[in-house]
Amino acid sequence: MTQVHSRSAIPSIPTASPEARQRIAAALEATGLTPSTLRQAQGEREEIFLTENALLVLEKRYLLRDPDGKVIETPDQLFRRVARAIAEVDRLYEPKADPSADPSQAQGFGSGQAVAAVEEEFYQAMARLEFLPNSPTLMNAGTGAGTLSACFVLPLEDSMADIMKTASDIAMVQKFGGGTGVPLSSLRQKGAPISTTHGKACGPIAVLKHLSSVSTMITQGGKRDGANMAVMSIHHPDIEEFITCKHEEGTIHNYNISVGATEEFMKAVEKGGALELRSPGTGTVVKAVDARDVFQRIVAGAWRNGEPGMVFLDTMNRTQPTPHIGLIEATNPCGEQPLLPYESCNLGSINLATVLRDATEGAEVDWEKLRRLVWLAVHLAVHFLDNVIDANRYSVPEIERMTKLTRKIGLGVMGFADMLVRLGIPYDSEEGLEVGRAVMRFIQEEADAASRELAKARGPFPGFKGSRIEQRGEPPIRNACRLTVAPTGTISMIAGCSSGIEPIFALCFRKHNILEGQTLYYVDSAFEAVARAESFYTEELTGYLAEGRSFQKRTDAPQWARDVFVTAPDISPEY
Repeated sequence: MTQVHSRSAIPSIPTASPEARQRIAAALEATGLTPSTLRQAQGEREEIFLTENALLVLEKRYLLRDPDGKVIETPDQLFRRVARAIAEVDRLYEPKADPSADPSQAQGFGSGQAVAAVEEEFYQAMARLEFLPNSPTLMNAGTGAGTLSACFVLPLEDSMADIMKTASDIAMVQKFGGGTGVPLSSLRQKGAPISTTHGKACGPIAVLKHLSSVSTMITQGGKRDGANMAVMSIHHPDIEEFITCKHEEGTIHNYNISVGATEEFMKAVEKGGALELRSPGTGTVVKAVDARDVFQRIVAGAWRNGEPGMVFLDTMNRTQPTPHIGLIEATNPCGEQPLLPYESCNLGSINLATVLRDATEGAEVDWEKLRRLVWLAVHLAVHFLDNVIDANRYSVPEIERMTKLTRKIGLGVMGFADMLVRLGIPYDSEEGLEVGRAVMRFIQEEADAASRELAKARGPFPGFKGSRIEQRGEPPIRNACRLTVAPTGTISMIAGCSSGIEPIFALCFRKHNILEGQTLYYVDSAFEAVARAESFYTEELTGYLAEGRSFQKRTDAPQWARDVFVTAPDISPEY
């Protein structure tokens, strides 16, 4: 067991009403869903404690198959495969003679015994569903094929050769399991003259459609559809066409689109001023349009079908750690990871639903368990994710160079809404916000400390000199970025918890079983336990909720239960 060193003070967090905590605790205890009984069940089973849905997801996408398509791997073997492949990277490094380095981290580093111990800790953290890496790592680690990272950004310059190279790079990245982001801002506007051919430019939307057609041919790692993000500066002359380019469904496949907003634009919206549209390359003002009108078009598109989103370029570049290397112009497909051109980032998430303990008044945050989990899943995850960078197989040489220059990793969380429910704290409350602040502050401090310790043994990221981190006088650090809160769409299904930091989407939904012709109801386990214990669980209630109707309108349930079991449609955008 890796030694745990205390650094962060134990945060103080608000508590829920005693009634809510006690009643939820009693209901969960009656059905064996308390933290202690779940851990006990986990320890007594020969196999990993996985839900039926988790097993289906693993079988469909993650477990290895033979040439005939037959599954030849168990979930336990999957976690062991991943743990062994990532731990083997330790053999590449030897401890540096640094008297201030933590001896528990350095002694035997790279030896067979040390590698075996690291493998076991990686395995245990995953098998207990306390920490899971992003899907490409689970799918590909130890197979000798595919990327282990999820997030990529590729440059897109204004020439036919560059456009074709980017299309090829996107195809290779997606073939091996990654998702890509591309900036369109450097492409000259539609109709602009081309001196070499005396023709006119087709414009960035036509290029985007070409890239989309390439992506349509590819499935990520042969297991899921390719995913992309296209970003265009708000000042591009074709921005109005870009805002509406996905109004007609099906014209652009596998691409999210986002407007790259600037502070200049937002101030013009606020004051009612003009937005200058400028030609890429020359910066010449092509025309000026009403900023509020453009903003309203963005809002209307987002309301219509979720497109476009917005990314705030000035904020990203003002806070990014390595401006001396380049500017950030795009993000990964889900938008949580801004990256420099050719950078990639691998992600992993802690399951916050596993860091609770039983108390006299109900569940509470087990800070010592979180500290241990921080070591096994934050410190270990930093170690794990840093190893992934070296274990990776890179489809494009430029990606390997840039990734190893900054060594960015993205450690996040999942199960936040589940944790709040078990604490009896409403998601849409000031207490809920404070729990989030306290937990993430704790994780941030520990993740930074872990990356600094790793820098003592392995050295800082090569781009450290000249970075904002160095300029602030901070100690060397192994990874230019450490944290990312990702959606955790499928790994949260494997862990059997709520996704990312999102609220519970639905307390009950129904699924039609095609083979047997039955309609099956799937009910949130904690909600079902409480509803049965409080005697308001009925068949009518599950049908009511499965139709998408609000639990908040039920008068047959106590108010404290309605406060705690709030779902996404009931929560205001502010919360």
